[in-house]
Amino acid sequence: MVSVVSLFSGCGGLDLGFHDDFFKLKAAYDNDAAAVKCLQFNLKVPSKVLDVTSEDFNIELGRLKTADIVLGGFPCQGFSKAGPKNNDDPRNQLYLAMLKAVDQLNPAIFIGENVDGLAQNFNGSFVDKIIADFGAIGYNVEYRILNAVNYGVPQFRRRIIFIGTRKSYTQKFSWPNPSHYGITRNGEFKTEWDVTEHSDLFNQTTLKPAKTIKAAIEDLLEKDESFPDHKVTEKLKKNDLLIVQSIKQGQKLCNVRFSDTSVYTWQIPSVFGETTERERKILETIGKNRRKKIYGDIPNGNPLSIEVISDLTTLDISKKELDVLVTKKYLRTWDSKYDLTGAMFCSGLYKRPSWNEPSPTVLTVFHSPRYLAHPLKVRPFTIRECARLQSFPDDFKFLESGISVEDSYRLIGNAVPPLLAKSLSNSVKEYFTNLKNKHETHLTTVAL
Repeated sequence: MVSVVSLFSGCGGLDLGFHDDFFKLKAAYDNDAAAVKCLQFNLKVPSKVLDVTSEDFNIELGRLKTADIVLGGFPCQGFSKAGPKNNDDPRNQLYLAMLKAVDQLNPAIFIGENVDGLAQNFNGSFVDKIIADFGAIGYNVEYRILNAVNYGVPQFRRRIIFIGTRKSYTQKFSWPNPSHYGITRNGEFKTEWDVTEHSDLFNQTTLKPAKTIKAAIEDLLEKDESFPDHKVTEKLKKNDLLIVQSIKQGQKLCNVRFSDTSVYTWQIPSVFGETTERERKILETIGKNRRKKIYGDIPNGNPLSIEVISDLTTLDISKKELDVLVTKKYLRTWDSKYDLTGAMFCSGLYKRPSWNEPSPTVLTVFHSPRYLAHPLKVRPFTIRECARLQSFPDDFKFLESGISVEDSYRLIGNAVPPLLAKSLSNSVKEYFTNLKNKHETHLTTVAL
């Protein structure tokens, strides 16, 4: 059997792809007690709560001695699109623990995973450094940005995957072929590995349509809370309920962009306050014009003067009238000009995705409807629905493992989708089979 050591394992999404008779998970480590508890319960593998920056990690590496594969979904918050991009975030350096593990365990292959922003932020300097550092200890490193939707996961989720193989081997690693097509979404940078319906990148003649939210969770509509993990955090607060009820499939609460996908705060007066028809015309006019370059070059949009607003609305508008909208918190002042208050904080909250499309990227905060609401129900996705969207099988239990509801959502949102992991493991199996046929390696023992 091929021995595997897993670092930064979380609840085991990446490990689950390597959980079969070909592989033997020798050890798994994470500094999150809830993650280790969940992984141990479901995968029944040796695992520990461990800080990889501690001396205990060095002791563990000495005890393990060797492994055929090292897996590592090293933390990525410093690169994530969902948070500040901090070049000096100490979590950006945690891959060095994986570098140490690979250097000491000397695997035939290692797999690293991170957010796709790693390839773009800071001009890709971290990618170059990772490749150089692992190259210095004897590994050829390749990377690709893979979208989980192209591997049967009902979710748009792009991740950068690093594959490192020993320079002493002549065998090349073959990346997994996609099984489904799916587009690059608005706002995402394009890559040479994007897969579309007519893509010939992988010499595929037929690709299946992307799996939808409906296909993944429709049967759960008839299930109650007795079904494993089919629960949400708590009942919705009144204002959350009113907002979610006002948003249709494919829409979101957004004052920044004017389109059919946006619902504006002034359209929900029961939550955000009443407005007159004249006030709504003023707000809509500001919203439609604030991003036009003629009024400035602020990336998120430009405040407009009273004169410009009056001219655009063809209304005789006074400062007092606009100040009333400031008091109502619909507008804010900026150097004697006015902009929508929601232009900064109401940018894509309370999304309700389309039932017949893949899910947006599953996040750790999906227990709250402020981030994503169920397409058909007035509530967030349940734990089990989020797990399905990440492609976890139903026999992978979260609450039953003894962790909290909030921890369950968090661990699911941080996980590598198991179906994507399985595609990678199939390619790894092929790699080891070819190595064995070439007599280029022998497998290490899995016994400790």
